[in-house]
Amino acid sequence: MHYDTPIGEHRGKWKTVELVARNYWWLGVTKEVGRYMDGCDACQKYKNRSKALVGKLIPNMIPENPWSHISVDFITKLPLAQGYNAILVVCDRFSKMAYFIATMEKTSAEELTKLFQNHVWKLRRLPENIISDRGVQFAAGIMRELNNLLGI
Repeated sequence: MHYDTPIGEHRGKWKTVELVARNYWWLGVTKEVGRYMDGCDACQKYKNRSKALVGKLIPNMIPENPWSHISVDFITKLPLAQGYNAILVVCDRFSKMAYFIATMEKTSAEELTKLFQNHVWKLRRLPENIISDRGVQFAAGIMRELNNLLGI
């Protein structure tokens, strides 16, 4: 009656709170009105946006060789078992083969690189590309440390 009717006219949060408060009041009325307005389909379609929309997603390259493009991720918050509480997952994006390496949640970049060198690099090869949900800085740090360890 106060917001999404022809009389209410989608006037905005504070005007709607004022109109609702004329007839009703409860603890948290402002928050409740804001939550209701956030779910309004018409407002979501037609309101002006203060931020630019995110661009189109760019798909990842399709690898042509095994172990040339890998993904690295952590499984954390595990119960302590034999001194470890996390798993480093290194997955080949071509063959989907994966290595699961036990580690600690607070592993330094040097320790992580040594784990990568001992469990993945010595059996495979130096990857061309690393994808991680921890950002490009994380992947670049792994590669920098690995190059230092290998003397490249």
